[in-house]
Amino acid sequence: MKVEKTVCHRGMTLAHGCFQVREVVHVCARGCRHGGRRVRQRHAGLAEILLPRSTVGYDVMTFVGLERFVHHRQREEIRAALRERYGIVLSSGEISTLGRRFLVYLEALHERHAADVRAALAADGGWPLHVDATGEDGRGTLLCVYTGWRRWVLGAWKIPTERTDAILPRLRAVEARFGAPCAVMRVLGKAVIEAARDFVGTRRIPVLGCHLHFLKDVGKDLLAGAHDELRTLFRRFEVTGKLRALARDLGRGLGADLESAREGVTRWMTAPAQGHELPPGQAGLATVRALAQWVLDVARDGQDEGVSPRTAVARRHSA
Repeated sequence: MKVEKTVCHRGMTLAHGCFQVREVVHVCARGCRHGGRRVRQRHAGLAEILLPRSTVGYDVMTFVGLERFVHHRQREEIRAALRERYGIVLSSGEISTLGRRFLVYLEALHERHAADVRAALAADGGWPLHVDATGEDGRGTLLCVYTGWRRWVLGAWKIPTERTDAILPRLRAVEARFGAPCAVMRVLGKAVIEAARDFVGTRRIPVLGCHLHFLKDVGKDLLAGAHDELRTLFRRFEVTGKLRALARDLGRGLGADLESAREGVTRWMTAPAQGHELPPGQAGLATVRALAQWVLDVARDGQDEGVSPRTAVARRHSA
């Protein structure tokens, strides 16, 4: 290798903040080329912290990816967090670019550790394959395959439409990488049903239909009219608004006694079951407030699985 040039540019990482870099770039002395370009070598230490062809560090990309896809932050929120916490200023477009690069690196990391994931699933004694596809009109379909017990996503793909010939190859690719599942849990869509059937073939792998989707379909057929009527009554009498006002007023009424009320709720929850009788005094008011807040927040907290009132009380009074 020989020195080609010296380049001055900026660098930005969470660990070091913004800094200036003076980098010596080397090229192959024999004129070697790869993909039509001369073979170059960056400074090893710099290549470990900065993304290729970028002044941004890997830790910044990871921060952006986690904020965007785990904490569901918007681009401007992420920009503000980087600026306020680390003094790093990025454009909205750069935030979007880093988010996409994060997904590329995450996929590569996922594939690199496929053997470790496979070993962990085998150590569990098997794993049920859950498959579902969802999408919006005109925006394609998102197909997702994940493990039922560990809830690890093994694969996710954007497919043009929910068709058997688009789903089946993905299921086989997951099996080739992570091993055969002990069961298949699928939704009730025709394409997914056919894909699961062809995937299993003659093997003794049970294929199960999702009870949630089954009950949802049955509920629509049997209870749609009554449900619509009940929802209309809730809206007419403004139940949500009044329930929100009740929770707010009870919270204000507790005031300085909030801590002792929480302790009372804890004692009531850990005591042997005594029917449905609420604790007396401030602890009872705190329990009613927690239950009211649970009704208001159940859609957000339930993650489509539902949350029991007792669990909700524990969350609300500890918040």
